[in-house]
This record gives sequence, C-alpha cells and structure tokens, in this order.
Amino acid sequence: MFLMEYYDLSEEEALAIVQESATDAGSVTLREQIIDPIIAVLEKPKERKRYIDYGSDFLSANAEMLAKEYPTKSVSFPRKYVDDILDLFGFTIDTLKKTVKEILKSVNANTSFGTIMASPTNIIHSIVLSYSDMIGNRELRDSARQQLGLCVYSNTFNKYFPSTLNEGVMAYTYMNLDGSWGIVKSENMINWICDTTETAFGFWRSKLSLQMSPKILVDFLNRVRNSFNQNMHGLANKYYENKDKGNLIGEDLKGDEDYVVTSNTTNIRNNLMRLIKDKDTIYYDKDKLYPYIANMKNVKTDTLYEYSTSKISYDDISIIMDLIFYVFIVKEGNAVEDICSNKFVGRITNLPTAIDRAIQGKPVISPLAKKYDVSDAIVKAHICLVAAYMMRRLNEANK
Repeated sequence: MFLMEYYDLSEEEALAIVQESATDAGSVTLREQIIDPIIAVLEKPKERKRYIDYGSDFLSANAEMLAKEYPTKSVSFPRKYVDDILDLFGFTIDTLKKTVKEILKSVNANTSFGTIMASPTNIIHSIVLSYSDMIGNRELRDSARQQLGLCVYSNTFNKYFPSTLNEGVMAYTYMNLDGSWGIVKSENMINWICDTTETAFGFWRSKLSLQMSPKILVDFLNRVRNSFNQNMHGLANKYYENKDKGNLIGEDLKGDEDYVVTSNTTNIRNNLMRLIKDKDTIYYDKDKLYPYIANMKNVKTDTLYEYSTSKISYDDISIIMDLIFYVFIVKEGNAVEDICSNKFVGRITNLPTAIDRAIQGKPVISPLAKKYDVSDAIVKAHICLVAAYMMRRLNEANK
C-alpha cells in the first residue's frame, strides 16, 4: 500500500513541534481535551498496541468484503469496537460528543456538523494518523489510516446503498469501468479505501499539527468524506443505471461452488455444453485436442481422455467453463471475443492455477482430483483441454 514519507522526529520532538500556546479558544480546547489525552495514551507501547489490535479486529471482521474488487456489503463493526476505542483514550460517547460540539462552535456556531458528530471517533483516528506520521511509526500510521478510512467508507456506503446491494449488478458495473477509476487501479477494496484516505491526508498533511485549529481538522475530515462521496456517487449512478437495465453478472449455484458469469457467457456455456452432451467430435475425438494438451501438461493421453469423456460430470465441466469465463473476462478484463485471440492461447497453460484461486476459499483442482480419484495433473490438463475446446468452437462459430 502507498505510504507517504515520514518526518524523522522523535516522540519528544513531535510533542514540542509548536512551542507557542494557542490563542484561539477552540484550538486550546482541542489540544488540551482531545489531542493531549490521545497522545498521552499513544506514548505507552502497551496502549498503542491495543489501538492497533482493535484495528486488526476491525479489518478481520471485514476481510472477505475488503478482498473484493468492488463494494458488496456494508461494513461490520466488531462488538464493542467503538466503546473500546473510546475507553482506550478515556472518553465516553457522551463526553466526546459534548467536547467536540463545543470545539466546533469555534468553526461555525450556526452549523451542526452532523456528519462529524455522528462519528466522533473519526476525530480520534485523524489525530492518531497525524501523530503517527510525525513520529514515523509505520504500524500505528497504517492502522489509523485503515480505521479512519473504513469508518468514513461505512457511512458513505450506507448513504448510497441503503438497501441490500445486488452483487451481480455491482460486478457488471465494475467490469465495465475503465482504468481511470481509482477503484480499478487499486484492485481491491482495502487498497482503494486506504488510497482514498491517503490522498486526502496528503493534501492536509502539512497543516495537521498538534496545534492545529478545529477548522483544519474539520477541513481534513470533510476532504476525506468528500473524496469517498465523489467516488461512490459516480459508482452508484452507474450501478443503479445497470440495475434498471437488468445488466448483471449472474450467479449460478451448484453444490458448494459459487462462480460468476455474464448472461452472455451463460448462453455460450449452455451452447457449448449442449454440443458436448451431443458427443461433439472436437471434444470426443481422441486424436484432435488430447495429444496436444497431454504433451503440454506431461500426462498420458489415454488417462486424460478417459477422465474427460467418462469420469467427470457435465455439471463439473460446466463449472470449469464458468470459471474460465470468470478469470479471463471478469477478473482480467478481457472481452468474449478475446477467447479467439493469441492472448487466450498464451493463457491456457496457466489457467488451472488461476481457476483454482478464482473463488477465495473454494479451490477446484484438489476437490475434483479427490472426487474422481485422479491426479491433480489430470485435472489441470482437463482444464486446459476445456479452454482449448472453448477457443476452437468459438473460432469456428465466428467464421
């Protein structure tokens, strides 16, 4: 993950970064009643570790969601997470809100600052992030950035997706984004959340001192919130547009396997499976694809042929096709037409590994090998065979 260059300061130097007392009442209150108590806790290694551990638990509770390439569901907060963070720094939700409310009056007495007041722990994470950056504590800094980003993202997600999100529509939306989108560049949600937070922090970094004014803190938090808002607003618009049009990547459930295919690839898979069930010669002729694949994967042709035509079920062949579409089209961003290209030819030999890792926690190769009492090598060779068959048939269909 992207990390800014740290100041080379000791904790003592960081604490003494500004020698003059603040003259602004809000700044004095912010420093004395919030910043100083937070730093006093962070100076103790044991308490610092507690903060990092709370952050680790927070991420662990959302690990599956954060590993996805696109938003799928709301953030899960571990039991007592907010209370634990508050208690660590000697606050209660009521006392912190009361203090923050008084401080924010110095920024604008006529504004309620509803978003900040709704999640006052974001002020804690902001101060921890700024302080850890000053003293160059990478682990503490990463944790603060992650916790702040995840908390702000949670509010933004719930704003744009108040009801259950259709993951099939979101997958379709994501698949059709171009490379200019930050969420596409980041490749998964945790990277995107951290990158978004980092960019906002980088803009205000030089002003986020221990002696900062309440306005600077408010401006920083608004910058983080606006960054997430802009990204999620654009993504939500595309999502709801696709939802209204019925554009989605479907989900087929067979047994314990989940895999993702487009409606277009579903039709292609169904047609290919119909051909195989009708004993298509390209699949059933031992002299066509089998010698080439057997030689490429260093297995016996007869063993591969027996497994492919007599052992493995049609349902499992169908699953393999869907996973090939998922890896090559959805995850790697290719078009259906690219299956007929040299790009796909060069991908065939390594497809088994990619397919085995396509669905987190649901490998394919070993379960199939165990199910049909064959070696992993035969299962891998068959995956390559199915890919070659798909390419051959699609090539012929395009002639």
